[in-house]
Amino acid sequence: MIDFSLPPEVDDIRLRVRAFIDERVRPEWEAIDQSERSEVVGCIVRLRREAREERGLWLPHMPEEWGGMGLGPTAMAAVSAEAAKVSIGPFVLNAQAPDEGNQHTLLHWGTPEQHERYLRPLCEGTVRSCFAMTEPEVAGSDPTLIRTSAYRDGDEWVINGHKWFISGARGAGFALLVARTEEDPEIPQAANSCFIVDLPSDGWNVVRDVQTMSGSHNHCEILIEDLRVPDANMLGGRGQGHLLGQYRLGPARLAHCMRWIGQAETALDMMVARAWSATHTARSSPRSRASSGSSPTQRSSCTSAS
Repeated sequence: MIDFSLPPEVDDIRLRVRAFIDERVRPEWEAIDQSERSEVVGCIVRLRREAREERGLWLPHMPEEWGGMGLGPTAMAAVSAEAAKVSIGPFVLNAQAPDEGNQHTLLHWGTPEQHERYLRPLCEGTVRSCFAMTEPEVAGSDPTLIRTSAYRDGDEWVINGHKWFISGARGAGFALLVARTEEDPEIPQAANSCFIVDLPSDGWNVVRDVQTMSGSHNHCEILIEDLRVPDANMLGGRGQGHLLGQYRLGPARLAHCMRWIGQAETALDMMVARAWSATHTARSSPRSRASSGSSPTQRSSCTSAS
């Protein structure tokens, strides 16, 4: 038989996150006008300060030398599920998409200069970022089909292309942009490279916030026209964009899945609470007692006996 129980130290962290979400995050979130951006931002900032300074729940996925908790995949799965039971939970812990995945990527692929310029403010929570890979003209599941192209011009790269569903693009301080740099690679997976793009920049044009069934949530369509990026802003080496993307998206998919599990557990809890409340309301009504032909005490006894 497989033992699915968590190690004690992981369960302790999970319960700490659960307590913080239940005791502080949910009440604060439900008390504000969530349609007012200023109130939403103020709520997140207040709770972030408490998470970091008082609770020790900050950057759970990052190493301790970067101010994080240094958690592994199992612990991060548990934390992601608990944090997502309130929509702002991951933001409060500075473990929200797409910044969480970009932090991983910059840590392992960035130069010391890129660490200081881009990773440190991301870890401090003073800037947001986005990841630009998916395109409308080709299957997003296959990065070898990417059409956004980049060519070298002196100490710069000139980039042209089209991206969409770029989460967090509005308001981001920088983007990690994947583009095709190699015309004749040895293998298709060696055609792309990744660039750090400072935002806003000339040539990076936000066309629209793509509408979904739930409305607009800052998942943007981007038109890239003669965007110039310094060669020093290439992240990783030439032709390593596919490898970098795989490295980034593996942990990100785990975090997304566990957040959805947390949301599903919340929905199930709400459904059970509603059903339980409705059942007790119906059983306690005078009409229900009269039509049953028995008293609440008699029905309780019968239920217990069965």
